[in-house]
Amino acid sequence: MLATIPKPKKPLKEQKIHLFSRFLLILLCIVCSISSAQERAEKAIVQGKIIHYDPLIPLNITLNRLGLSAITIYPKVNDKGDFYAEVDLYIPTQVWLGYRTNFSIVLHPQDSLWVSFDGNSDQRSSLLRTVKFAGTSAATNTQIAQFQNLYFASELYDQNKNFYAVKNYDPVQYMRFNDTVRQKGKALYDEFVHTYSPNAESKNWALFETETPYYDNIQFYSIDHKRANNLGPMDTTFVIPIGFYDKLAKRLPLEKSHLMNTNAVSTFSSFYDYYINERRRFEETSDANWGITPSGERFASTTIADSLQLHGIVNYVSDPLLREIMLSHHFSKSFRKQDFKTYEKFITIVTRHITSPFLRDPLQQEYLATKARVEHPELNSRAILKDMQSSPIQEIMEDILQSNKGKVIYVDFWATWCAPCLSEFPNSKRIEADFQNKNVSFVYLCLDSDQDKYKATVSSYDLGGQHYFLSAKQSGSIRDLFKVSGIPFYLLIDRDGTILETGNHLRPLTAKDKINTLLQYRQISRTAHTPAIGPKVPGP
Repeated sequence: MLATIPKPKKPLKEQKIHLFSRFLLILLCIVCSISSAQERAEKAIVQGKIIHYDPLIPLNITLNRLGLSAITIYPKVNDKGDFYAEVDLYIPTQVWLGYRTNFSIVLHPQDSLWVSFDGNSDQRSSLLRTVKFAGTSAATNTQIAQFQNLYFASELYDQNKNFYAVKNYDPVQYMRFNDTVRQKGKALYDEFVHTYSPNAESKNWALFETETPYYDNIQFYSIDHKRANNLGPMDTTFVIPIGFYDKLAKRLPLEKSHLMNTNAVSTFSSFYDYYINERRRFEETSDANWGITPSGERFASTTIADSLQLHGIVNYVSDPLLREIMLSHHFSKSFRKQDFKTYEKFITIVTRHITSPFLRDPLQQEYLATKARVEHPELNSRAILKDMQSSPIQEIMEDILQSNKGKVIYVDFWATWCAPCLSEFPNSKRIEADFQNKNVSFVYLCLDSDQDKYKATVSSYDLGGQHYFLSAKQSGSIRDLFKVSGIPFYLLIDRDGTILETGNHLRPLTAKDKINTLLQYRQISRTAHTPAIGPKVPGP
């Protein structure tokens, strides 16, 4: 009889840290349950009418959530254009209504707001002139619509001028240009106040919005300049000078009244990392944890990146409200990748720094949902998980083609850690529904990922289709086979088994029309002597 080998015990110090973290998690759950009786989300209602409604165009309502991912809902609209939706809110929040184009409204907890607009208008300026409000917050939203009408018709929204400056100006020249942007914003705000005599809430909204282009330009200049001039990350000809991002800190402190500009605050908090990294370049030049690119940018190993980023937020963000939002955003991003262990690992940071109920409570709910999903994934009844981890890639491709013979096949290469891949899944689900019961198959190949997170992701996005989890070796082979340099990556295969198109550009909404075309195209029937169809994939 073989003796059972006992599992090695963790060092005593490690056990104590683990027990302390467990205690903090339990304490956090208790605190959240107590606080929810005092400060909890309340329903807000938005309803209305689309004049000249076209049932082929979906209405969507996107709720921006600070520190968390946005939520988009698609309310039902009757044949007269009437719609109704409910959302849960802790604080006044920016909501986007999208039809042919979109515009912003502000909803408060317990609001009941009625909105009507002309569905024939596909330009924001013309649409906003047709918008009417009734119910709670009608006056504020009427004035916010008036401000948006001024803004979208102004030079602040002239992307051509900004693109020229981004491409051609060095950092010093660009900051001079950006100072004129700020002056134009101030002039627009003064025009709004003089013309419409807005209430205090609308004035606060408008003032923050007119300052936003100035700060957005600072945050996006480096990325946009490199993209406009085709400069790669290792290029040494363009370096942002120390002090460039200092002006971001001058927007602080954030006030509670700013949070109804949810989109602007979310963008500002997401890219405030540039300021943190600049402080590190200046103060932590000898830190062995960081690597420096030739252009002066910092990067860290994935094994310690979470720790460095979280402690960087704690150490360098002095504004407590911004700090909470940034920390919440970091953990929320990890949940979207089905990672709940980072939250558990840094629970001391959560309990110490994320204390506002509108951030803390939804984050705790996301943690519990993610943990349950990873440990007990519930798959869409139409999802088929195929286990072929021991098979060579040619056999997997053969299985895909033979299982879907006579159908158009749309193949999606993705990974659990790939944010652009995950951002396309709601669109994938939409076109899955559009082609339900038609000769179209959706196939998903998960690369370079953890298997538990793979199943949890498929569960989270409620995807149908056929799913293959590829081992590390298989992932490398299929990357080589199709020359996959980055994901998401897609294949479009016709009903004859021929790969017609591949690439990163073939995203779901782009592929939809191409799939429709293939469905309408009738292949010439083959003779009985034609050899059986085999997998027509590129050679090794």
